[in-house]
Amino acid sequence: MSVSWKILTEGNQADLKENGGKMMQAIDIVKEQMKAYEEHKNFAVVTIIEAAGSTPRRNGKMIVFENGTSKGTIGGGAVELLAIRDAESCIKEGKNKNYTYKLTPEMGMTCGGVVSVLIETFINPPLLVMCGAGHVGGAVLKLASFLGFETLLVDDREERYIADKIALADRFVATDDFEKALREIDVPEQTYVVIATHGHKGDGEALFGILQKKVAYIGMIGSVRKIQTEFELMRSKGISDEELSAVYTPIGLDLGGENPEEIAFSIMAEIMKVKNGKSGKHLREKIRR
Repeated sequence: MSVSWKILTEGNQADLKENGGKMMQAIDIVKEQMKAYEEHKNFAVVTIIEAAGSTPRRNGKMIVFENGTSKGTIGGGAVELLAIRDAESCIKEGKNKNYTYKLTPEMGMTCGGVVSVLIETFINPPLLVMCGAGHVGGAVLKLASFLGFETLLVDDREERYIADKIALADRFVATDDFEKALREIDVPEQTYVVIATHGHKGDGEALFGILQKKVAYIGMIGSVRKIQTEFELMRSKGISDEELSAVYTPIGLDLGGENPEEIAFSIMAEIMKVKNGKSGKHLREKIRR
């Protein structure tokens, strides 16, 4: 049997080093899954479900992250590299799939065996950060949760005054400085931030704080005059026009309506448009082309 022993050995050595000299077991993969979930990382688990003929391993499991790094092993060599590549594709598509690999000389493996794997993907829900626990903030939290977002509320008021809004969020961060709070919060890139605090000072702090991070969406409530003022403040702090152009403000789609629920609906409609990369046009326009 000819396999890429360099790849196999390096992978196994990495596992041994991270696990105190012991090879990773199935329970270790489960622990890695929990850790990845807590860190909002998307990943896939690759499991050998069938092996026939001569193969590096008959049982094996590994976890693969969306950047291509992995832990655990299904035997190393070209099969493992192919499985990692396919796992990355599954993560991007958000799908589970079965793959069968024949160990051929073209792969650098003359075993002649066959390995079948199941690739299961685990995609974290997108995170919505709501800066401000006002009426609009409460309505946004309700709608975001309904749409499948994990929600995080950040506010600087005493908790007893906003207890009903805190109850709507999955997590709550109390702060007296929005900029500091947003700088310190560890958020994934697939994060959508809505800024609607109870004052211009809080909005400015929140905007500057989140502009220090890479996120999928930043939206801020405000009039044209307020936006101009806040943007000038951002420029004075070193924020470029290019960075400011990525901020959605005034926030939301032009759907009309003035009450908090209607405003929240327009905000979440804009977020869904950005998240899904769609035009936001009437679907009938596609049919009538």
